Amino acid sequence: MEFTELISDFASRHGVEGLAAEDGAAALDVDGVAILLAAAGDALVASAEIGEPPPDGAATFADLLLEANLESEDFFAKSKENGKYLLVRRVPLAGLGGDAFDSALEALVNRAEAWRKLLADYRHAAAAAAEAAAADATAVGTGGFMQV
Repeated sequence: MEFTELISDFASRHGVEGLAAEDGAAALDVDGVAILLAAAGDALVASAEIGEPPPDGAATFADLLLEANLESEDFFAKSKENGKYLLVRRVPLAGLGGDAFDSALEALVNRAEAWRKLLADYRHAAAAAAEAAAADATAVGTGGFMQV
């Protein structure tokens, strides 16, 4: 199925008004997850924003994303436009019909939701660790002695 047909079929099957492929792309919201769909040659590329890198521990979290790239057909990237993490899935258009498209989209949304939660939890833990480190730094003087 071609990209525009796939999008039209999805919109009619699910009653999504206003969903149309424009310039080889379409956007929709699934359970609060914004999905960008784009035609890329003979494939459909679906991407979901996961969130902004955490202010503390961004390199460590990025390492987790790189390791996770080996575990699935999805992969993580970082947007050039806004610096946010993305979860991306590339699916060949050949033979992609309604049910297979729905399944691929559902898997992407489920994984995006899980990683959004992981990022939120990581952000919270990193902030708590930074606060604890700051508290320790004020308790210990510059010479390494406890202030009394």
